[in-house]
Amino acid sequence: MSDQKKLRVFDANMLYLIGVILFWTVGAHVQIRNFESGLIITQYIIILLPPIIYIAARKLSIKETLKLNKISLKHGFLIVCITLLTYPVAIFGNTLLMTIISFLGNLNIPQLPMATNKSEYVKLLFIISVSAGICEEIFFRGFVLSGYERMGKRRAIIFSAILFGFFHFNIYNLAGPIILGLIFGYLVIETGSIFAGMIGHMVNNGFAVTLGFILNLAADFLPDMDTVNETVIDIPHPLVMFANTVLFGIISVITLLIAFQLIKIIRKDRENLGPKVHYRYEEKDVKKFEFVPLIFTGILFIVITIIQIKEIISLG
Repeated sequence: MSDQKKLRVFDANMLYLIGVILFWTVGAHVQIRNFESGLIITQYIIILLPPIIYIAARKLSIKETLKLNKISLKHGFLIVCITLLTYPVAIFGNTLLMTIISFLGNLNIPQLPMATNKSEYVKLLFIISVSAGICEEIFFRGFVLSGYERMGKRRAIIFSAILFGFFHFNIYNLAGPIILGLIFGYLVIETGSIFAGMIGHMVNNGFAVTLGFILNLAADFLPDMDTVNETVIDIPHPLVMFANTVLFGIISVITLLIAFQLIKIIRKDRENLGPKVHYRYEEKDVKKFEFVPLIFTGILFIVITIIQIKEIISLG
């Protein structure tokens, strides 16, 4: 694909701005009216549709731009394993950040919806796992990552991951998505297929939904939480957070080392296929004006972060 027929950094940042505006207007409105149907509208109309329209308007190849290339069953299975192994790493990232900000005051962590029965479980799997895995990967590891490829492979992965994390506009869930964005971006680049990111994203979110469902089912067999709270009432909250951080940190080191060995298998397989399967990432000159669309989103993120920090401090 010629240089004129590729996305630019400006395209990625402009679509990101469009996505943020739609998310905080249409998305917020439909989610307030009905959370579940609002999430579906947000995923398919606000996140999935704009990149498709943008690519069509630029008359680019959807297949090449979004890397809609086949992925082998072997690599698909390895990505499932890699994702499960790196799940603790994402949890560690969020826990570490929350440990730091817990010294400012009490945390008010937003709770994700958890299924209480089979029908809710299936519904949440579709919304949070399947839909998010398809739509968000098309947006970030498809469109945004492709736009940033002009800055080189490494920078493309890093920038797309940071923008993915910021898009959640939640200080409690910032580090985790950035870490996952780095992992999914690397897998997409390494395999040359957006399906690597989709598989990873679906497995990660699906595991979280399943874990929540299992905890709900086990709630009747767990000790009464009021009794537990009375037992740990004298333990400082930051100390509890620190203990959790250390625990997940130890687990993360172990699982990350195993995941890296699986990544090496994918890399070796791709190298054996020859140079034809590898795209050459040539760095191009990127103008400063191409980052202008990020000014508004950056300001919005800072404002929301300040509001959340003030809330933490006010809760003492």
